[in-house]
Amino acid sequence: MRKSIKLLAMGVAALLLAGTASNAEAGGKLKYDSKSTYEVESLGRDGDGYKVVRLHGIGDTEEAAIEDAKMKAVACALFCGFPSGEDGVTGPTPAIISDPNAEAASKKFLTEFFKEGGDYTKYVIVSKRVPTKASSKISKKSYRVRIGMDVSYDALKAEMQKQGVIK
Repeated sequence: MRKSIKLLAMGVAALLLAGTASNAEAGGKLKYDSKSTYEVESLGRDGDGYKVVRLHGIGDTEEAAIEDAKMKAVACALFCGFPSGEDGVTGPTPAIISDPNAEAASKKFLTEFFKEGGDYTKYVIVSKRVPTKASSKISKKSYRVRIGMDVSYDALKAEMQKQGVIK
């Protein structure tokens, strides 16, 4: 009996985790926003306006975990910015959206922007400059992937200005 209850509880937890990892909006609020925290490491930048970062994503497949990492990378650029790199060369990158009122006023746009397969995908790619990808299975139906991403910071900032999210 105890074993059945334990298995049922683990199954429910796995379903909840997998369900939230695939939705950009949960319970009427953004999955990622200025109140979210991001485990991100700055690895560099280039002259074309890209920031190279490493972070993790969680999903029910490795591919879903990579998409989660992409969403987190863009959300981090928008709401938190990126920390200084350990190399001492890459300084901190400020958040694109620094005004909390802008986030609230643009909620409809941001919800659409961050939906599964949304426009956020135009501003991030899996980095070819950071060859390592660490993947681990954290439960029967959940993966955690730590991976490098190239975030088109300058283009993302220009899009937020064009959409009226920032001035």
